[in-house]
Amino acid sequence: MENIAMLSAQLTLSISSQEEATKQKDDLSSEVASLRGELHQVRDDRDRRLSQAQTLNADLMRLKESRENSCVELDSLTLKANDLEEKSSLKENQIKALQEQLATAEKKLQVSDISVFETRTEFVGQQKFVDELQRRLEDAEYKLIEGERLRKKLHNTILELKGNIRVFCRVRPLLHDESRSTEGKIFSYPTSMEASGRQIDLAQNGQKHCFTFDKVFIPEVSQEEVFVEISQLVQSALDGYKVCIFAYGQTGSGKTYTMMGRPGHPEEKGLIPRSLEQIFQTKLSQQPQGWKYEMQVSMLEIYNETIRDLMSTNRSSSENGTPGKQYTIKHDASGNTQVSDLTVVDVHSAKEVAFLLNQAANSRSVGKTQMNEQSSRSHFVFTLRIYGVNESTDQQVQGVLNLIDLAGSERLSKSGSTGDRLKETQAINRSLSSLSDVIFALAKKEDHVPFRNSKLTYLLQPCLGGDSKTLMFVNISPDPSSVSESLCSLRFASRVNACEIGTPRRQTNGRATDSRLSYF
Repeated sequence: MENIAMLSAQLTLSISSQEEATKQKDDLSSEVASLRGELHQVRDDRDRRLSQAQTLNADLMRLKESRENSCVELDSLTLKANDLEEKSSLKENQIKALQEQLATAEKKLQVSDISVFETRTEFVGQQKFVDELQRRLEDAEYKLIEGERLRKKLHNTILELKGNIRVFCRVRPLLHDESRSTEGKIFSYPTSMEASGRQIDLAQNGQKHCFTFDKVFIPEVSQEEVFVEISQLVQSALDGYKVCIFAYGQTGSGKTYTMMGRPGHPEEKGLIPRSLEQIFQTKLSQQPQGWKYEMQVSMLEIYNETIRDLMSTNRSSSENGTPGKQYTIKHDASGNTQVSDLTVVDVHSAKEVAFLLNQAANSRSVGKTQMNEQSSRSHFVFTLRIYGVNESTDQQVQGVLNLIDLAGSERLSKSGSTGDRLKETQAINRSLSSLSDVIFALAKKEDHVPFRNSKLTYLLQPCLGGDSKTLMFVNISPDPSSVSESLCSLRFASRVNACEIGTPRRQTNGRATDSRLSYF
């Protein structure tokens, strides 16, 4: 039993030893498997390292080749660097020189900046001063314009109260064949406040003659600017006044151009077409206020002391020598003038009147003289009678607008007229001489005024001695060879300007029984 017990103990110990050995075996098998895996991994690492070593060897070979190439390039770059260093040193020297120049320029610029600042400050101060002067100048110009406007208004009022004939002087430009030397200038125009636009000085043989009129137009003044000055006078005809505007002067001084303008050039229209345009425009503008107007036109010429109807359809017979109608001038107690059998046309627009004016211009007597290629050989009288009624207030007005282009005065020695031209010149000069006699009588306030001495003065009697608003244009030639005639014209115009003909009266009475005969 002891042996069995001992053997059992040994058997148990052997079994436990066997189990432990089996366990160790399993552990060792696991370790062997692990070591085999590690060995496989190590082999793989070795193969990878060998591959990397081969790659590195190849890279090393390439690097060696690259190093050799780099050495060659380095040598080349070294040479280039040396060249660049030399160039750089040169550039540095240039930069230093430029920097010195720049420093000098900056110093100069600083000085210039200071100078510019001072100049700018001075400029700003001067600009403020100029602006102040400009403002003062504008104020002064405004005051001057207002003062001139007031002066004109007061002057016109005084003239209307005194009844003086207004006189405008117009000097035409020199023609291309006339002397343009500054030494040959015979006219000057004072620019003082009192004389500007109103005074004209004429120099003859070293003597200076000064004349003052209601307005003086220098050669550069346009037709429109001239018309602006008379537009209010034209308006008076619509307001019921008798208005008469006539042009006086030697032949070739621009009378017909002033009154009629230059055909084919609308911007150079004369006073007659511009007056008609204004009247018809005003007629339209006053319609909303209840005004309605009727207008009638007549045109005549006084040729060799004979009245000719420029709108008559029977002119050819009288021009061929066959006696035509005998026109007579009559004045009634109301101060109206009648020309018997004169053609009168009702007009409704400025175009109608322009057509009639063109017809009359073609019918007017003109001729060539040594002083004028197209000299008017007759006195032209355009008359527009206006009858207006206001349907709202029952107010009636009667106005008359007479626009007259007188034939030019001329000396026989200068005009070289012979034959019919000589007779025409003598008739023109006689009628203008009669006009001068009338003006002298009016200026001296004589009891008898010789209106009947010529057809012209008898026709103009209501304008020169009645209640009409009358304006005379004295047209002057700037040609030095015409200085004597110009002086005579200016002296005559001064006498006209001094004439008192009575205060203008507005006609507000009803229409005349035979209104187609009453014109002046």
